[in-house]
Amino acid sequence: MIIAQQLPRRLSLKKPGHIELIFCLCLFLLIQCVPVFAQMEGLRDLYEKAVNAYNKQQYAQAIEFYGQIIKTVPTFAPAYNGMALANQAASGDENKTIEYLKKAISYDPKLALAYDNLGRIYYSRQDVDNAEIYFKKALMVDPTISSSQLCLAWINLLVRSKPVTAIKYFKMVLKTTKDSKIYYGLGQAYFASNQRSEAMDMITKLYELGEDELAGRLEKSLRENSVVNTSVDTGLGNPSQPPPGLGPLAPTPDKPTGTKVHLRGKLSDY
Repeated sequence: MIIAQQLPRRLSLKKPGHIELIFCLCLFLLIQCVPVFAQMEGLRDLYEKAVNAYNKQQYAQAIEFYGQIIKTVPTFAPAYNGMALANQAASGDENKTIEYLKKAISYDPKLALAYDNLGRIYYSRQDVDNAEIYFKKALMVDPTISSSQLCLAWINLLVRSKPVTAIKYFKMVLKTTKDSKIYYGLGQAYFASNQRSEAMDMITKLYELGEDELAGRLEKSLRENSVVNTSVDTGLGNPSQPPPGLGPLAPTPDKPTGTKVHLRGKLSDY
């Protein structure tokens, strides 16, 4: 009788406990994850190599590294954006650049920089309609992209004849850069919308910045009640050139300095 009562207790001591089961499960998951972690580290190293090659203007090598990333992870959108930048910098087929950027967007519709890059390319092709579409899409994803804001400001001022809308975009840009050409554009937009007092304020600002030429040009427009000065030397009214305050395609994610706005696309940003 005593043996019968103690037997179940002795048997219960031999059952595996919860701690042992959890430990075994964690060990199994860890073993499964090791190859994944190794692959991620390998891709990160490859990504950094691509960035470094691009920064050293070794575009063919950068394209090769990006290609390796895409072969491993075909849906990695930033690699397509990087491939587009390298291809463009190497003076490759621009249609191929557009293809890479659209591929990036197809895999990551939230990749605002790809929209901005597409807008720049279409702007350089004097395709203002498509440029405007992609700049607006870029701002829908990331409202702080100054290059998209600036292009839309000039498009609305010089192409769409919508100075009030242009004023909105110029003011957005001024939150991140105080470049003189932005004040000049804003002054022209004020003048075009019959806000002469505000335009005079921009003239004063330009003189304070030591930009006598731009201030004089804007002042002459007000005095002669003439149309917006679209002289080619500053890129005004010439879609084949970047609008004032914008520079050529570039890879770094720096904020605009006013004379250059770089395309962002460093792999370390993702």
